[in-house]
Amino acid sequence: MEDEFDVIDAFGGEALGDRFAIYIPNKDRHGEPVDQKTWVAEALYLLSDIGGGATAMPPVTGAWVNPQTGQLILEEPVVVYSYVDPDKFVAEIDKVIDFVRRLGRETNQGSVGMESLGTFFTVSNFD
Repeated sequence: MEDEFDVIDAFGGEALGDRFAIYIPNKDRHGEPVDQKTWVAEALYLLSDIGGGATAMPPVTGAWVNPQTGQLILEEPVVVYSYVDPDKFVAEIDKVIDFVRRLGRETNQGSVGMESLGTFFTVSNFD
């Protein structure tokens, strides 16, 4: 394409930053329920503090295989996301890391899923 079309400019909008999302589980690594509402509320507060606002998507249906047991775990995670200014996000990254590690430990997760810059990744070290 000779000239790139700027959709944000076409609407007279303003870019708000990069999307960052945390997948909040409703089950632990063994398929037992966890207190998802409390974790969603805390993630909304944290990401709103960093990005100026956050959204929690309705639960989606997901599945994964527990590598230790071979058991298929069906779950309904809530995706909490915000569009964050990269500089502010970097300045607040320790709060996000602490939250994710605590989420993983206290809800007995094998891993916690996140998205950043269009890439999905998981973290399984909660120390």
